[in-house]
Amino acid sequence: IEHKRGYAEAYYNRGLAKVALGDHSGAIADYDKAIERKRDVVEVYYSRGLAKSNVGKHRVAIADYDKAIELDPDYAEAYNNRGLAKFNMGGIVDRILRCHSGAIADFDRAIELKPDYAEAYYTRGQAYASLRDKEKARGNFSKAQELAKQSGDDQLLKLIDEALSKLDNGNNNRP
Repeated sequence: IEHKRGYAEAYYNRGLAKVALGDHSGAIADYDKAIERKRDVVEVYYSRGLAKSNVGKHRVAIADYDKAIELDPDYAEAYNNRGLAKFNMGGIVDRILRCHSGAIADFDRAIELKPDYAEAYYTRGQAYASLRDKEKARGNFSKAQELAKQSGDDQLLKLIDEALSKLDNGNNNRP
C-alpha cells in the first residue's frame, strides 16, 4: 500500500485480512479507502456491508448492499445479507414489520437468483418463524437442510437443527 497509494485492491485485500482477524472496524476503514480510489467494485461494497453488519451497524450496511446490488443486480448474496440486515435491526416488533417491508422480498430474490442457496432458505425460514408462520418457516428450513446436506455444510446444518428445535418449542425470535 505504501508504494501504490492509489491501489484500491490492496486496501480491499487488507480489509479482508482484518476481517479474518476480527478487526471489522479496521476493515471498514480499509474498504472506505478502496472505495475512495475505485467506486465501482461490487465486492468492496458487499464486504463493507458485511463488516458493518458484524459490528451491529445494520442500517448503514443496507446502503452498501444497495450499492452492490445496483452494480450487480444478480448478486444473490447481497440480497440475502441485505434482507438479514433489515431483519436484524431493532426489536421484535420492528423485525416483524421489516419482514413485511423488504427482508423476505430480499430473501426471495436471493433464492430466485441462486436456487441452491441454502443460507437464503435458512434466513427466510428465520423471518417466517419470527412472524409465527411455522408452516413457511419449516418448509424453508427443510429446503435449507436438504441443500446443506448436499453441499456438506455441517455448520449450517447445526443452525438449521437449532432453528427447527426452537420452532417446535415456540422460541423463534432470532436468526
